[in-house]
Amino acid sequence: MSMDQRVAAIVASSSFGAKLGGMIDVSEDGALWTLAPRPELIGNPLLPALHGGAVTAFLELACGGVVARRLEQSVLPRLISLNVQFLTPIRLRDLRARPDIRRIGRRVAVVHIEAWQDNPGIPACAAQFEFSCIAE
Repeated sequence: MSMDQRVAAIVASSSFGAKLGGMIDVSEDGALWTLAPRPELIGNPLLPALHGGAVTAFLELACGGVVARRLEQSVLPRLISLNVQFLTPIRLRDLRARPDIRRIGRRVAVVHIEAWQDNPGIPACAAQFEFSCIAE
């Protein structure tokens, strides 16, 4: 898997994307996103587990990336709201996610995402993001 140049440019348009960009890989069709985390993303050194902010940023980039691609935009859409549920500690190993666009309207896009580490049937976290569809 390698990120195509268009998706790489969309990810790089975000400050979070600039930080995480070297750790993110995207399938050719943009359906599967993988975060290969480094130790600087650890939030709880006792477990160790990834910082929730880094995981949320990754999920936002994945969801925003699929919306930008669908809307043929070159930058991430503006985030309106998010709701993230952490279901298990997320360890220092690959985190995979599949964004699922639920609806793209004239003004708002709604995207759900689940992420897992070892088994796609056992999500480590899930989220819903809403983005503005209005180009700025």
